[in-house]
Amino acid sequence: MSDIVTHRLRLRRFSRDDAPALARYRSDPHVARYQSWRSPIDQAEAEAIVAGYLTENPDGPGFFQYAIELYQRPGLIGDLAVARKTGCSQAMLGVTLAPEMRHRGYATEAMTAVADRLFDTGVERITATCDARNTASAKLLRRVGFEQQGREKQYVEQRGIHADVLLFRMSGKHLHKHLHRPS
Repeated sequence: MSDIVTHRLRLRRFSRDDAPALARYRSDPHVARYQSWRSPIDQAEAEAIVAGYLTENPDGPGFFQYAIELYQRPGLIGDLAVARKTGCSQAMLGVTLAPEMRHRGYATEAMTAVADRLFDTGVERITATCDARNTASAKLLRRVGFEQQGREKQYVEQRGIHADVLLFRMSGKHLHKHLHRPS
């Protein structure tokens, strides 16, 4: 698997050294608020999660989790999930960043780069969902080029609350080609 490198980021395969950072940001209540994982995550759980990520295939059907780090400063700042359906013409994306890395455009840059890579490899449609209360994620998805396709009423239970989920889609005609490789 080759890394995806943008102007400011490197998206790469996880390594075992990423477990402490993963545990830290995924245990933050503000990060976990709209997510399906149980929080907090201790070190042993983070190590098991990362071990699972190491077995994933980035180019085939199923799940792959990219580790996100700054290009000039290695170290995990977030992760980006890709779920490819069998036949590989459809995929789903989701991104999580450490709280101190938000509001800097990193999620936009990471999602755009991965969407471009997916479209380059034959994916025709990418979907994403977010909790309807998570207005920041909905704005991010629109900024990346997703169009809202619908809303599922009380579709998901998050921490005891039945929440609506917004459904988004992007097709290959929205290719970005915003990858700026560092010189």
